[in-house]
Amino acid sequence: MTVLELLDELEEMINAAPKLPLTGKIMVDANEVLELSKDIKLSLPDDVQQAKWIKDEKERILDEAKSEYERIIIEAKKHADTMVQENVITERAVEVSGEIYRRADEYSKSMRLRTYEYMDEVLDGFREKMDRMNTVYVGNMFDEINSHFSEIMGKVEHDLDELRVMTDETRRQEIQDHRIEVPVGDDSYED
Repeated sequence: MTVLELLDELEEMINAAPKLPLTGKIMVDANEVLELSKDIKLSLPDDVQQAKWIKDEKERILDEAKSEYERIIIEAKKHADTMVQENVITERAVEVSGEIYRRADEYSKSMRLRTYEYMDEVLDGFREKMDRMNTVYVGNMFDEINSHFSEIMGKVEHDLDELRVMTDETRRQEIQDHRIEVPVGDDSYED
């Protein structure tokens, strides 16, 4: 599965999860989320490979444009060399070679711009996916975990306060003297 498909699956899981009343929070199976997270991580290299392929493709296109540019230049020089015999021919050769140079420059510029635009679209899309994944999934998970930790810490602090109050009350409590009266001269113990 691609990263987008996995993210769609995570989105469906979140949308289908039961909601906790009055909190705006949902309950999801942690194991399912962790498993899906692993799958997303495993799928990322495909997107990274695609970005590498785009970079390599850009280099190939630029190399082709350069080769075409050089070929056109060589042809223009050959063409100009054959036309140098007369002044009129030379002037025409200069015009033609200038036109060939201009067309080669335009072609090279056009190829570079198309390559940059294509790379911009792909990388911008990848950045948006990563931002969305970070904002929607990682940010929300962090907020929930932080909220749970705060709640647990609040309960622990409350229990510690109660324990300390009970400890202080026990320390201040005076130990009572117990007087045990032994019956003296009681005839009931005679044999």
